[in-house]
Amino acid sequence: CGVCNGDGIADGACDCDGNVEDCAGECGGDAVVDECGECNGDGTSCLDNIISLGAATESSLEVLYSSSSDIGGFQFAVSGVDVLGASGGAAGDAGFTVSAGAAAIIGFSFEGNAISAGSGVLTNLDVVVTDSEGCLSDLVVSDPNAQQLDFAAGDCIELPFSCDDADADGICDDVDDCVGEYDECGVCNGDGIADGACDCDG
Repeated sequence: CGVCNGDGIADGACDCDGNVEDCAGECGGDAVVDECGECNGDGTSCLDNIISLGAATESSLEVLYSSSSDIGGFQFAVSGVDVLGASGGAAGDAGFTVSAGAAAIIGFSFEGNAISAGSGVLTNLDVVVTDSEGCLSDLVVSDPNAQQLDFAAGDCIELPFSCDDADADGICDDVDDCVGEYDECGVCNGDGIADGACDCDG
């Protein structure tokens, strides 16, 4: 270091300025180990690969993603809702075309774009809620080279479903076999055993 009778480079340092090597071996570098244990990583290499359902209203439903790999395309189905369309999210940012049909929601890029590894909102669905529970199924996810990735579907969620239920039996009136209650003779809203009779046959 040019110091007369000096001690030279300090223990643990890699130059006379006191710099140390980063995880990549560069003296004075700024590379650090991320939460996944990867030098100069972005914290995505250890993410679980999951597509799941997020926040829901009577007209919208978030689809969330967590991915340790770049996504080149996806396909899934959602129960409990009628899907009218899809927009926004990471798929929108990546320029994906997302088509929403009765059987499946499919997203990909005609230009070969990819959704970078990470997590957040994949897309937002425009929906009509038809049930009290929503589930994601038939999930297929591929990388930018059209190779299938190993992904899991998240748990089912509660949906804000409402319908007319005059008899408060938990069954919507439009599909309820009996809006009211059955008498002892099995007749919906019937009068039961007639006066003077001892059974339902009179």
